[in-house]
Amino acid sequence: MARVSHVVLLAVLGCISGMRPAAALSPHLPIHAMTTDHWNVEQGLPQITVTGIAEDRAGFLWVNTQATVARFDGKQFVAFDRAATGIDTSMLTAIWADPQGQVWFGGARGLLREQQGHFTALGGDAVNAIIDAGDGTPLLATSNGLAHLRAGRIVAVPGYRGPAFSLLRDGATLWVGGLGRVCRVVAKPDSPGATCIALDAGHAQMEVMQLASNRGHLWLGTRTGLLRLDGDRIVAAGLGNELDTTSIESLLADRDGNLWIGTVPGLYRLLPDGVLEEAADDDIAPKPWVHALHEDRDGNLWLGTHTNGLYRIWNGWTHRVSSRDGLADPLVWSVARAPDGRIVLGTNSDVEIYDGHGVHPWIAGNRLPNPSAYELYYDRHGRLWVGTRGGIAVFDGARDITPPALSALASLQIDDVREVADDDVWIGTTGGLYRWHAGRLDRLDAGSSAPASIIRSILPLTPDHLYFGTEDGVREWRDGKLVQPAWAEPLRGHFVSRVALLGPGLLGVATTDAGVGVVANGSLRMTTQKDGLPGDNAWSLDVLGGNLYAGTINGVWRLPMAQLPMPGSPGGNVVPQQLAGEQRLTRLRGSHCCNGGGGARSLVIGATVWYSTTDGMLGIDTRALIEPPKPPDARIESVERGGHLLPAGALDLTDGSRDLVIHYTAPYLHVGELHFRYRLDGYDTDWQEVGARRAAFYTHLPPGKYRFRVAVSLPGASGFGREADIAIRIEPRWHERILVRVAAVLLAVLVIALLVVWNQRAQRRRSAQLEMEVERRTAQLARAVERLRVANLALAEESHTDALTKLHNRRYLLRLLPGLLANHRRIGVLQIDIDYFKQVNDNYGHAAGDAVLRALGSLLLKSRRIDDIAVRWGGEEFLLLLPGAEVVDAQEVAGRLCREIAEQDFADGRGGRIRLTGSVGFSQYPLAAHPDSGNFDAVLELADLALYRAKQDGRNTCVGLVATSPLLPEILAHPMAPQIGALVAAGRLRWVRAER
Repeated sequence: MARVSHVVLLAVLGCISGMRPAAALSPHLPIHAMTTDHWNVEQGLPQITVTGIAEDRAGFLWVNTQATVARFDGKQFVAFDRAATGIDTSMLTAIWADPQGQVWFGGARGLLREQQGHFTALGGDAVNAIIDAGDGTPLLATSNGLAHLRAGRIVAVPGYRGPAFSLLRDGATLWVGGLGRVCRVVAKPDSPGATCIALDAGHAQMEVMQLASNRGHLWLGTRTGLLRLDGDRIVAAGLGNELDTTSIESLLADRDGNLWIGTVPGLYRLLPDGVLEEAADDDIAPKPWVHALHEDRDGNLWLGTHTNGLYRIWNGWTHRVSSRDGLADPLVWSVARAPDGRIVLGTNSDVEIYDGHGVHPWIAGNRLPNPSAYELYYDRHGRLWVGTRGGIAVFDGARDITPPALSALASLQIDDVREVADDDVWIGTTGGLYRWHAGRLDRLDAGSSAPASIIRSILPLTPDHLYFGTEDGVREWRDGKLVQPAWAEPLRGHFVSRVALLGPGLLGVATTDAGVGVVANGSLRMTTQKDGLPGDNAWSLDVLGGNLYAGTINGVWRLPMAQLPMPGSPGGNVVPQQLAGEQRLTRLRGSHCCNGGGGARSLVIGATVWYSTTDGMLGIDTRALIEPPKPPDARIESVERGGHLLPAGALDLTDGSRDLVIHYTAPYLHVGELHFRYRLDGYDTDWQEVGARRAAFYTHLPPGKYRFRVAVSLPGASGFGREADIAIRIEPRWHERILVRVAAVLLAVLVIALLVVWNQRAQRRRSAQLEMEVERRTAQLARAVERLRVANLALAEESHTDALTKLHNRRYLLRLLPGLLANHRRIGVLQIDIDYFKQVNDNYGHAAGDAVLRALGSLLLKSRRIDDIAVRWGGEEFLLLLPGAEVVDAQEVAGRLCREIAEQDFADGRGGRIRLTGSVGFSQYPLAAHPDSGNFDAVLELADLALYRAKQDGRNTCVGLVATSPLLPEILAHPMAPQIGALVAAGRLRWVRAER
């Protein structure tokens, strides 16, 4: 049985790590295990309904929406609406990108062409579908048959009559979906005649809207169900009632042999082995209504939906084992490999085992000294040592063989267990370093300070030479003595979470607050966030395939060992690649990485690195990461000057503004944050590193010849992609020419001489007049100073007041904040937002929206206490500060505000009334025992997250996120959003709901 489990697990791991990076839709991976990203209007998509998708030659993704066409570079959408193109680009459905870099669009108004950002309307009949005619030009399925382009004109293709709704090229065969039939055209589209196969009599008027060819089968999508071609007959697909009788909105046969089927109720995948898989509601969205399916060059699947925007589905490089796989407790502290090849998981309540098919209970929590299995270790006899948060147990299989002497550790948390020789086991605990040898348990660090006696990591080099990571740096055991190595002095006072061998003679050190260190030849070199690491926290270090993998509280990153700074090497930034826990705003399901503080927090099996997380066990498939990412080529989009956009070509500027904004981008549809750099040769002395920003700003450029250059890089990639550049020439104005300047100098000298003479004469006359004017002017000046003082006071008040709502503004709060924080021990912070405020502007106009904001401002002024501070924070968001308020006070005020907003009648500007609701997120200052101004920023972030939670929970509600105890400075030093799950799970934060 053990042999079978071992084989099964290796097979599963092979499926996980054997997937090619370009095969992003592997049949071996279920949909729920794939990575899904989502873009909606909040991320810049012009409108939620996506009806067509195509990828152009440069790598941009083009998207048809009901409102307009948009181009996506992987980060941001650029809309090409009527205002930008002069052409109506709404309600287009057909789309195709040709090999020359042009994109073709079709809809009820005929054919459109995009070329380098310029749109041309070619008209013609309604276009339902576009594919390659075989010569790189578009072949059109129109309301009157087939058509193609000849000499820039739309010309009908003879041989097919009647409306055409869909097209498919399958080798030398062209399939045309028509009205109640599908037709086969062999050879060229110009061939006279076509062989047509009619649908049955009940479907004679049914449009064949979708076509796909998959493993020798032709599939037809209609409004009444999925059909297939069986010889010379068209029959029901036979995949079940849900597809045989449901409107088929989209079909796609991908390169891996999957057939994807989009419907209104769901998304389906027909696997190569004939198994039909349906995406669950939480895999994408309930009733996703998939209009469009597109597989990009890298094998990623893009979905355009009717109500939820744009999705991308891809294998990713992670695999999670969690509740869906049978894991009873998803909070995993430790992972270890059993002798039979299975993976053992230590959870917060028991020990479970993964056999490749699923997770099964193994050792119940009531059989352990403490249910929380914090550390797992197999010794050379195959015995499992289970370190818990309160004691240790030893198991031979499922049999408890714990020596009674180990009960002395019952009050200690076990952090690490390592065997150095037969029956010679070292145990790191929160209360000292212990050694179990020959049936005897001894403590070896008596006299150590409290932090130094917390042993977090053990690294045996030989039975008598070991390194230890403690909460006071690194200690070394050699010749029977425990000492601090000389190289470890800079780590004193730091929490060392892991000590590991990175290579021959190369020692790695991970810390929770000082970065990652490398020790070679007795010297230490630390690399920190200032050097480019995502953060200074790391819990695990593993080397695989020449790369260093680091598990941190915020995720996993990797860095080629060749790029890791060594002792004595010159300084320079590193660019690690974030692999998990990256907290992308588009990510549908977060990575929940990483967790665990024991020695078994990570595990390497083959090409997969497994991590313990708060949502099960996470595996990183390193084979999918073998090829380093290639940076894309930069592109200059346009140059903005004087409010006008100029094409991205050479510029020769003779007059007008010399302020330039140069817009650039790079198409990159993979996961990864692009990092741009640019320079203006002739002006900049060095490259400007600007991160993800896609615009360069220059003001008051002097005359001269310049060349603007921009390039882009990726984390984990070496170097930059191909540069883009443009030449810029600024001609001097007439007064900047040399001859004009010389003449101006001579004239100035002459004028100065004349002025000196005139001034001497005039001075004598004026001295008498001035004496007479002194008294009168002095009085005038005094009156003017007084008026100025009054005006300045009025101006200061105006600058701190929102003109629309008459509330104080953000500037006022920032000026008031230091004194407010100093004078009040507690402050309730409420963030109020009007639900669906955009609909008020859209349905009633901005005047009605302004009236709603004024009314809400008045409501806040009436509702607040005399010491409360109401601020318009921006848009429809307001901030209410409650000095001295406890959490329960903030709850009460939040609930009352929700009720008052819901009960308020707002004027619609047309004599009617509008009923609206509001959502409130609140928190409480302070979060730390010794707060500072940065602490208040964290409170604002928690209030904002609570407001976001209120929106997610259906709006018209009040949600709070408050600390249950003071938070540590190292927690507050990082953004709160990535830490919320862990902090709530640890009980450091709690969600609070107010009564409405």
